[in-house]
Amino acid sequence: MPFNKPPGPAQTIPRGERGYILITAFWLLLLGASLVALLMLKNLKNAEDHAFERDQIQSRYAMESAVETVVADILFNGPRSAFAQLPAVTEYEINGVKMAVQVSSENGKIDLNRADAALIERALRGLGIAARPRQAFLDHVREQRKAGRFFRSTIDVEGAMQQAGFAGAGGFCAERYFTVYSGLSQPQANQMDAELARALGQVSSTSNVRTTPGTALRVQVKAAEGLPLVAVIRTSGLIGQSHRVLDWGVRADVGACE
Repeated sequence: MPFNKPPGPAQTIPRGERGYILITAFWLLLLGASLVALLMLKNLKNAEDHAFERDQIQSRYAMESAVETVVADILFNGPRSAFAQLPAVTEYEINGVKMAVQVSSENGKIDLNRADAALIERALRGLGIAARPRQAFLDHVREQRKAGRFFRSTIDVEGAMQQAGFAGAGGFCAERYFTVYSGLSQPQANQMDAELARALGQVSSTSNVRTTPGTALRVQVKAAEGLPLVAVIRTSGLIGQSHRVLDWGVRADVGACE
């Protein structure tokens, strides 16, 4: 009958193998730590992205609410409204979002759908637009009118001006001097930009004017973060249909017109 081998001292691991095991354990520990760090960074990045998107959405809704607040102020407060006299500047805070609000009239600008071509040409010449792009743009305006087509927004106007060669006109801001919303054949002198008045050879007489129903108003809302919202509205003075939106959008180039 065989006897079991008596227990003896444990066999020692050779020195070379012990070093290999330690190195392997060390690298496994580093790998685990790296994976944990990557997961934490990914979660942190996702949280930051979600927070940014949430702030952007909150800011957008606040700016849209600001435009509605402007309309309600004009409609219900009338001559006591903060916007009874234009231009007007104020500040709002909605849902924790602070915003600067500017309201102005489109009646002091040249309506490219209504104004005489000679008036448009005189304004462009006085504003320093060279002869070739000036003539190309006027030809485009005449062709549009002959075909019964009209500019629907200032973005259409800017596109036509670029096509005519206005790209080399420095910081020329079309919506500062021109509009497609007033419906007037002549800009109102007391609401005209001083530079446009000089371009037309007129004396600048800018003054605050009373807001009246039917006037096309430009409302610019800018929060601390994000791009400004620009809306062009026409108030009606009726509670059932307080206003009509003529243009609405986030604009990246507003700063060039200030």
